[in-house]
Amino acid sequence: MAESYVIDGYAFQNRKDFEQANKERETIAYLQAHGDMSDRKAVYKIYKTASEKQSFQTVFGLKFMEELREILVDSEMVTEDVLDPIPVGRVLSPNAFPHGGDRDAEEYRKAYEKAKGGSLFKNLLIGVLLVVIVGMMIITYNNQYSVFTYFTNYKEEMREDLLNEYQEWEESLEEREEAVEKREKEWKDKSGGGQDSEK
Repeated sequence: MAESYVIDGYAFQNRKDFEQANKERETIAYLQAHGDMSDRKAVYKIYKTASEKQSFQTVFGLKFMEELREILVDSEMVTEDVLDPIPVGRVLSPNAFPHGGDRDAEEYRKAYEKAKGGSLFKNLLIGVLLVVIVGMMIITYNNQYSVFTYFTNYKEEMREDLLNEYQEWEESLEEREEAVEKREKEWKDKSGGGQDSEK
């Protein structure tokens, strides 16, 4: 069940708006309890500070600003044209959109579609990068000497491989030397035997 954001019969769109409205309501209650609303200078100071800082943006805050304005105008301490207008930024009114709501909804929908498209591209790019990284890891893992073999005795294995290769090369060289010596001996025997027959 969806959470309900209702204060004094006003239903707010989301938790953020609800919390801001609640905070403004508490601020107003504090100002009314601890401030002297009969002192017009104090009321003017509250109004001026709140309008400069745009302290109130919800239904409760704007109503309070309107009440302060009426108190000041009725007291004839200041005229209406001297008072700063009540600043209305993003009005956090319950369950209502500004007059251009349909247009805003369309803009939000387009922004969402654009973000969704960008998200699809990012996901595709991330997928490609993951495939490349996994491929590189497989290649590295299958390599005899890699990051994965760093903490093994790979140096000893390299030394053994090198010694075995040298030993094979040495044996091959000895076999070739023996074959050469054998041929030389055969050649000498043949050439020596041929000279004796000529004599």
